[in-house]
Amino acid sequence: MPRPQAFTTVEDIPLVGGSLCLDFVNTTGARESAAPRERLTRYRDLITWSQRAGILDASSAKRLRRVAARRGADAGDALPRVRRLREELYELLSSFVEGRQPTADMVARLAAHWRVARRTQDLVLGQSRLEFRTVTNEIDLDGLVSPIVIAAVDLLTSDRLSLMKRCAECDWLFLDTTKNNTRRWCKSTCGNRARSRERYERLQRSERRSSRGLSGTKAWPSTGMPRVRRRRSSSSKRR
Repeated sequence: MPRPQAFTTVEDIPLVGGSLCLDFVNTTGARESAAPRERLTRYRDLITWSQRAGILDASSAKRLRRVAARRGADAGDALPRVRRLREELYELLSSFVEGRQPTADMVARLAAHWRVARRTQDLVLGQSRLEFRTVTNEIDLDGLVSPIVIAAVDLLTSDRLSLMKRCAECDWLFLDTTKNNTRRWCKSTCGNRARSRERYERLQRSERRSSRGLSGTKAWPSTGMPRVRRRRSSSSKRR
């Protein structure tokens, strides 16, 4: 029987979405189940994930942890807002995956977040061109979502949107950048689990067919004809 899926935390959750906004919406899973796999349970979980995702460097993450510790109530209020934005993004992105037209309300909510996020953008000189860079404000505990919103708008307004898929095994989203566009699973553990389950189901079907075949086996039916006694030859009588 397939082994139960291991639950990952923000410390080891795979970042396999191919876009910052997809890795963000993938911080939970099994949304339709009775026990969703929530990883952002505390504000410091958001800081840890943000550092892993490249939003914060080590020194910025350390400073923000100190701010969140001093402003515990504010941090506790910010986390539900962050999770609400995550589900709004997931709903909007899923509409494109499923071929549905997003509602005007979905677009309006993202546009409102985008207008706020644009205020954190600064124009700087990169290695070979000018670039936009998000300036994080350690006083603003909601500010970590600004780069995520910018990444979502960038994805939704680009040709890369056509590469977005939902995992065939879980509800995570990812960009399929394979040459033949044949990627089915977000990560190898999902693929291994799906193949393991398929093998198990094939084995179960085979065993059921074998069981039905054995239970249906019957003795060779009698013809009901009387037995014919074999007559002894004259030579055998003389013996």
